[in-house]
Amino acid sequence: MSVKENLVIGAGLMGVTSAYELLMRGHSVTLIEELEAPALVTSFANAGMLTPSMPEPWNGPGVYKNLVKSLFNPSASMRLRWHAIPSLMGWGIKFLKYSSAAHFKAACHENFHLTSYSLKKTQEIAQKLDLQYCRGSKGTISIFRNHEDFAFKESLYQSLAALGMKCRILSPSEIVSMLPSLAGMQPELYKGIHYHEDEFGDAHLFCRELCKKFIEAGGKIKYGISVKSIALKNDQVIGVNTQDGFLRGNRVVVAAGTKSPTILKTADVHLDVKPAKGYSVTMKIDDHKIMPSLPMLDDAMNVVFTPLGNRLRMVGTAEFAGFDTSIDPVRINRLFEMLEMVFPDIANSINRDDAELWAGLRPMSCDGKPFIGECEIKGLFVNSGQGPLGWTLAMGSANMLADIVSDVATTIDARPFSMNRFDRDISV
Repeated sequence: MSVKENLVIGAGLMGVTSAYELLMRGHSVTLIEELEAPALVTSFANAGMLTPSMPEPWNGPGVYKNLVKSLFNPSASMRLRWHAIPSLMGWGIKFLKYSSAAHFKAACHENFHLTSYSLKKTQEIAQKLDLQYCRGSKGTISIFRNHEDFAFKESLYQSLAALGMKCRILSPSEIVSMLPSLAGMQPELYKGIHYHEDEFGDAHLFCRELCKKFIEAGGKIKYGISVKSIALKNDQVIGVNTQDGFLRGNRVVVAAGTKSPTILKTADVHLDVKPAKGYSVTMKIDDHKIMPSLPMLDDAMNVVFTPLGNRLRMVGTAEFAGFDTSIDPVRINRLFEMLEMVFPDIANSINRDDAELWAGLRPMSCDGKPFIGECEIKGLFVNSGQGPLGWTLAMGSANMLADIVSDVATTIDARPFSMNRFDRDISV
C-alpha cells in the first residue's frame, strides 16, 4: 500500500479523539464502531466533569479493607460483587499491589501531568471547532463534612499545587454563596475546595460534534462493524477481521474501552484492564433557580452533581461486577437518597419516573493509569484504561497516541503510560 491506512477501533471518547488527532497529523484514518452511532456506551452518560484536580487512582491505601467490607454492604460506594472475584484474581493482585502510598502519590502526579495537558487540548479544540456540548468553565467544588475527610484531600491538593494546580479553600458560607441550593445543609458543612480550572460538559455531545468535524475533514467512519480479531502477517499488523470480512490497515489503534483486552488477545497481547460499573441519573430541571451553576462533589457520599444545560446529572457508586450492565435498584435509590439530602428542592421538583437511568463500564487499569502507545507487535497501538478519568484524559491521551503513531516527541513523558511499564523496576 502506498498510503498507510490507520484503523481506529471504537467510537467512544478515546476512539473519536484518537481518530481526529491522527487525521490532523496527515494520516488516512477509518474509525470502526460496532454500534450505529458514536459514544453510546461508556461515554454516553458519564459524570461530565473534566477534572485535572482529581487525578488520584481508585486503588489508594486502604482500598483492600473497603472492598472486603463492600462484599456485605449493597450500598457501599465502591462494591466488589462475589461473582466477579474469579475473573479479577490476577488483575486484582496487581490492583492491590499498586495501592501503596508511594505508588498512589506517584500515580497522582503522573496522571496530573496528563490531565492538565488534556484539559488544555480540550479547550483548544472546543474553541477552534466551536463545539457545542453544554460546556461550562466555572470549575468544580468538593464539599466535606468533617476534618478527617478534608485533611486527606488537603494533603493531596497541596502536593498537586506544587505541580501547578490552582484551587481555593471555602468556608461553609462561601460554599453556599456559590451554590445557594446548599443553604439547607450549611450546618453540616465543614469546608469546601473550589478547583478553578476544572471544566464540565456532555461527553456524548462532544463525541457527536467531533465525529462531524472528523468526517468533514476527510475521515471515514464504518458503523455496525464488529471487529473479531487483529490480522497479522510476519508479526506485523495488516488489518482487522470483522463479521463482514477483512479490512486492510497498516496500523490499528485499539480504543474500545472494556472490550480492548478481548480484541488485543486475538494478537496475543495482554492488557491489564477490567470493567468497573458506574451509574448515573439524568433529570430535566425546569426551574433554573434551583440548578447548581457548577459541578459539586460530595466527598463523604462519593456522588457528583453536574449541570448540563437544563439537565442535572448525578453520578456515583462503582461496582466490580464483570460485564454486567444491569441497573441495580438499590444503587439508583441510593443516588436519589443523596439528592434528597443535598438538593431537597430539586428532589421535590422532579418525577423519578421521568429520570434517565444509565449504567456503563469504565475500563480500569490495574495501577490507576491509562495504557497509551505501541504494543510489542509492529503497527498495533492501544489507548485504553482511563477508568473514571476518561472524559478528562480523552484529548490528552489522543494527542499522545497520535504523536507516538506519527513518531514525533510527545509533549509530556509517555513512559508512565506505556504498555511495557511493568517490565521496569517499580517501587511500590
